[in-house]
Amino acid sequence: MTNVHPIVAAVEAGEYPAHSDLATLDAEHRSRAVEALLLTPTGRRWLRDDPSLSADLADRLLAFESDFRQPRRDRTLAAVVERASSDAIETHLDAIAAGAAAAALWRRLASNPAELLRQGSNLVAGGDAPAAEATLHLLVLDPLDAFGIGGAGRVEIAQRALMSNVADVRGLAAEFLAEHAPVVLERAIDDLLTDESERVRGVVWSAALRVNRQSTIERASALLSDESATVPIRRSALNALGASLPTAQMVDLLSYFVVHPDHELAADAANLLYRQHRNPITAEAARESPHADVREVAEQLLDPLRGSPAAGGSRPGDPTRSSADIFTDMIRQLEKKADNQTNPSGR
Repeated sequence: MTNVHPIVAAVEAGEYPAHSDLATLDAEHRSRAVEALLLTPTGRRWLRDDPSLSADLADRLLAFESDFRQPRRDRTLAAVVERASSDAIETHLDAIAAGAAAAALWRRLASNPAELLRQGSNLVAGGDAPAAEATLHLLVLDPLDAFGIGGAGRVEIAQRALMSNVADVRGLAAEFLAEHAPVVLERAIDDLLTDESERVRGVVWSAALRVNRQSTIERASALLSDESATVPIRRSALNALGASLPTAQMVDLLSYFVVHPDHELAADAANLLYRQHRNPITAEAARESPHADVREVAEQLLDPLRGSPAAGGSRPGDPTRSSADIFTDMIRQLEKKADNQTNPSGR
């Protein structure tokens, strides 16, 4: 034991004894030293850094998954991934892919593209959120394609990522596909439009409108007219059309929704009216909305002094109105304000 304890004590004290010291011990004492070193993070790091690290010991070190899930870089982790058996890699795949040794994993698998594609696809669709997101970033989103997956392979992995139960992973995958393979999203639109993630739904609507514009407009219109559809899904459809269609094609739709009993739908319609689709028909309709904030948008747009000419109101400096018209409106507003001050309860 006198030959064992000094090695373990030195490692735990922050010293760095030569790994050859461990190799000189007999089998029993070496085994005891390894067991003691495996008990602490410092000891395990020293073992990982052994140039003669065996596959058996690498397999045992992989079992300490918390070491591999840490985001902090540690070069000794890669050595374990490089030397461990394929069975051990498979067993602890999620932990490796989620942490600092992920790149070492993909370098190891790069010599077998089919296996890399299989493992990457499984990870992005799996339930381990850190592993799925890290894998997507390394294999799909990195424009350098450091592991030689190729365009088709990256699209395939991104498609599998759409099946993840992690919303951020699905969102990242959808954004990648919208840029590189929008037809993939358009073909899967029936499933993706009911995704619980607003981010995913928005990306899919945008991609589908680029790929098959008329069919997608008809689909969105049908969904918006279906009062049995959930509000979040209808909101995505409304905002997608609002971002894509000209005002002339949005007038009737927005006029319907500014008076809708659901506040979120009405507020979205009012926001689209104010920001992108100012027109007098919808502004007048919004005046009758059951929601105070929507009516406030209408009054702001239609105000003869502060309003928007495009929405039927006006403002000082409007070139379509004469100075006399503006002066008359100003006098009217001042008189109204004076009446309200002298008779606060009056209407």
